Amino acid sequence: MEKTLLKISGIIAIVAGIGWCFTIIGILWGVFLIVGGSTVIGYSNLSDEDLREKKSSILGWSIFFLFFTFIGGILGIIFYFTMDKNIFVSKNDYIDEIKKLDALRKQGIISDEEYEAKKKKILDI
Repeated sequence: MEKTLLKISGIIAIVAGIGWCFTIIGILWGVFLIVGGSTVIGYSNLSDEDLREKKSSILGWSIFFLFFTFIGGILGIIFYFTMDKNIFVSKNDYIDEIKKLDALRKQGIISDEEYEAKKKKILDI
C-alpha cells in the first residue's frame, strides 16, 4: 500500500505542532499535533493488515488535523478513504510481479534462488 499521504500528513502535523508551541495558548494544541503526527508516521511503517486495524484512529487524527493543519487533515482523510482500494491494488500488483518472476525463472533468466529471494522481498517476508 502506498503510505506517502499518511507520512506527509504526519510531518505537516508535527511541523504545525512545533509552530503552535511557540505561543502560550497554542502549547496544548501543539503537543497534541506532535503526538498525533508521530503516531500517524508510525502507522506508515505498519503492514497492511496492522494498518487496517488502525483505520478508525487514522480517521480520528485526520479530523483533528483538519482543525489546525488543514492540508495535513485533508491528506489523512484522502488516505483513509482510499485505503481499501490501495490495499486491493497492492495485492494484485504482488500477484502480477510474482507471475512475471516465475516466467523469468521458467525461461532460465533468473535462478531458483533469485526467484525465491525476490518473491520473499515482494511478499515482505
